[in-house]
Amino acid sequence: MRAMHIEKHVVLAAAPAEAWAVVVDFASWFCHAADMSAIKPGARIQFSWEDGTTRAAVFEDVDVPRFLAFRWLPFARDEHGDPIPRPQARVEITLTAVDEGSEMHVVERRLDGALAGASA
Repeated sequence: MRAMHIEKHVVLAAAPAEAWAVVVDFASWFCHAADMSAIKPGARIQFSWEDGTTRAAVFEDVDVPRFLAFRWLPFARDEHGDPIPRPQARVEITLTAVDEGSEMHVVERRLDGALAGASA
């Protein structure tokens, strides 16, 4: 199986240090709520959406205010808390200074064998 990926580029009208605050406020642009104790390698984050589904990830790399990477766990949970197998993937968010402010580059790469051995 080949790894698949999705890429998105967005220019934010703010310097990287200011844009970083927006990027890590996941509930403002990505999900309904994000529960995390810290943004550092090894820390866990729980994303929630309005339909009641949740999915956890673990931060892998953090270089404030330039780079953030996390790896999705191989399952989500539905509104009843039941596990749903999901492909494991790594998400990388890079902020680069540009004339207009900061370019946010988001890449999500599905990992080969992503559903192999998935369990909740």
